[in-house]
Amino acid sequence: MSEPERPGSGRNVMIPREPIVACVFDLDGTIIDSEPLYLESDRAFLAARGMAFHDELNTRMKGSGAADFFAILAAEFPGNPFNRLQLEEKIRLKDDDYLSHCRGRLRVFGPVVRLLDALAARGIALAIASGSTPRVIDGTLVLAGLRDRFRIVVSASEVGSGKPAPDVFLEAARRLRLDPAACLAFEDSKAGVRSAVAAGMACVALPDPAEGEPHADFFLADLVVQGGPAALDPGAILAAFFSR
Repeated sequence: MSEPERPGSGRNVMIPREPIVACVFDLDGTIIDSEPLYLESDRAFLAARGMAFHDELNTRMKGSGAADFFAILAAEFPGNPFNRLQLEEKIRLKDDDYLSHCRGRLRVFGPVVRLLDALAARGIALAIASGSTPRVIDGTLVLAGLRDRFRIVVSASEVGSGKPAPDVFLEAARRLRLDPAACLAFEDSKAGVRSAVAAGMACVALPDPAEGEPHADFFLADLVVQGGPAALDPGAILAAFFSR
């Protein structure tokens, strides 16, 4: 296997043995610039219920599914009456607030959308594997005008365990009727990278530069794009993984 230098990566990457015929994208922080929206929405949502959503808590929750989010919250604020609500009701209330907050504020990462266009033009199947609920995935994709781009959409709420477990990526591959080794994942969180790699997929890591030096887990990926989704070069991705 060759190890060509990839433009802008700052490191050598391994070309997967099996040809890539599908791409599986995380949603939040990878396609949609949603992290600031989640931070604003979650902070207001929790403050209204007597809980302070500090930066360290936000970092721990990044990339987690809804069930994990509320489990972390219950451990952080064990005496809060909000914890007594059923999980489905907690999720519904949080989703309501987030989708309402998104309207008129949602932004996508332009380079990633251009990559989606280039992949679709090559006949590459596209899927979503996200920690968000099905309602939020569909709602934000519709708001972004991207819902029709994806053949398959999988939420962590539909599988046994959220990221960093491989379940959500394995389910995406199953629905695509493909071996995970024929799929390329795109992820902005360390939990997501670990999930994709554990599933057996090639992976492009897109660490948020605002978080400083990328965590070591990002370097489990085949390619690390320094600068995150906003710095992604669609041509470099095509050359690295689809030139054969």
